[in-house]
Amino acid sequence: MELAQLEAFLQVAHHKSFSRAAEALFLTQPSVTARIQSLERELGERLFERTGRTVTLTDAGLAFLPHAQRALTAVQEGADAIDAVRHGDVGNIRLGASSSIGTYVLPLLLKRFRERRPRVHVHLVTGQSEHVIEQLLTGVIHLAICRLSAHPDLESVHLYNDDLVLVVSPEHPFAKRSGVTLAEAGQEPFLFFEKSSSYYTLVLSVFLRAGVSPESTIELDSFEAMKRMVEAGLGITLLPAVAVQHELEEGRLVSVPITDMEQPPQREVGVHFLRNRRFSPPVREFLDLVLSHFGAQRRVASR
Repeated sequence: MELAQLEAFLQVAHHKSFSRAAEALFLTQPSVTARIQSLERELGERLFERTGRTVTLTDAGLAFLPHAQRALTAVQEGADAIDAVRHGDVGNIRLGASSSIGTYVLPLLLKRFRERRPRVHVHLVTGQSEHVIEQLLTGVIHLAICRLSAHPDLESVHLYNDDLVLVVSPEHPFAKRSGVTLAEAGQEPFLFFEKSSSYYTLVLSVFLRAGVSPESTIELDSFEAMKRMVEAGLGITLLPAVAVQHELEEGRLVSVPITDMEQPPQREVGVHFLRNRRFSPPVREFLDLVLSHFGAQRRVASR
């Protein structure tokens, strides 16, 4: 059974005329007649009664009509679905991000993307940068946004520098000062991110380069937990500025400048993807959105 047969059947049933059906299909009347006859032979039943110029559906034709309509509609919906995928209206994006980026940076970007493509399904996994990069290399995710790193199989684009700031509770003596030194900060109970993270290495190296060995009192694996610990007066810490923006604005935490550093400690953040990979339209559009948001430039191949 062919779509052309179903189209001819539905047009004849609608117009009640072979000639008018032929005009609607831009065919000759013999072509329409041939399609109907072929369909009737295949089904083993007459579909139309032909009495002079009058064409009416037989009982078999009436029974077949709704099924033919559904079949043609289903095919058209399938074609529309493929066209939607082609133009990025539907599809899937699998993203990976370090915990701080997934929590504090991506919500705004994903909101903007969903406003453009509300039917695209987004799956996000978060974790340490090393874990996210591994997921990208094994093909589990399409894009990774995390600490900038070099790998021969990846293309990486720098997005921004993740500044770390020293934060204390409003009741801490440092909160009333215009700045402190690394040595002074190192004498306070200090909260560290877990040792396996790049944040731990970055923060510890800042102190060690200044000849300071900070007193580590609590080690955590969550920025939210660290902020609550600092608020409770259990210690001080260095956290990404983007992670403490709301707490600083609300006065729940206080940022204290480190006076003996020319610039705050930074972690370079980038977006990573497999080299020479061709993206589906939704993935390509999200990557373009990320690059545009941070002012980065990169031509992305399409599929």
